[in-house]
Amino acid sequence: MPNPPSTDNYTIGKGILYIAEWGSTGPGAYEDMGNVTACEVEPTLERLPHYSSRSGFRTKDKNPIIQTEYMVNFTADEICAANINRFVLGTMTSGQIKGMQGANKEFALKFVADNPIGQNKTWNFWKATLGPAGPLALIGEEWMAMEFTAEGLADTVNHSDSPYFDVTWTTTTTTTTTTV
Repeated sequence: MPNPPSTDNYTIGKGILYIAEWGSTGPGAYEDMGNVTACEVEPTLERLPHYSSRSGFRTKDKNPIIQTEYMVNFTADEICAANINRFVLGTMTSGQIKGMQGANKEFALKFVADNPIGQNKTWNFWKATLGPAGPLALIGEEWMAMEFTAEGLADTVNHSDSPYFDVTWTTTTTTTTTTV
């Protein structure tokens, strides 16, 4: 990976999002979410500023981090039973989805980049809760899509040195061949 400035660092993001339900020993088998049209990660933190009041105006003299977290937001447009079940926080039995009955499930997410331009990375998000990030339009003039948000949880048992997520550079490249 070249250091900036380098046009080799420019990226057009593409890839595949995988999801696995979290069990008692960690994530189960990963499943492909299908066509995901957007995937974003947002690390956040909260600080507790301290101010000195010794003279004149208050001055900030310390600003420690007191909370860390992250969100993964993504949009899936393959309206299949597994994705609907995840979207409505359901449980699935005998071809029927029972909405809101699986609201406490936890998941692991893995995003494997396959960029046409730019370096590829694999993002492993160890543990998260999943929920809808907006409504699912059952009637409309556009392609249906489900927006999800995953709220990251720390996995200190299995990943004590990096409890939230890891990003690994990969050497996979996309090659497209068109025959006319």
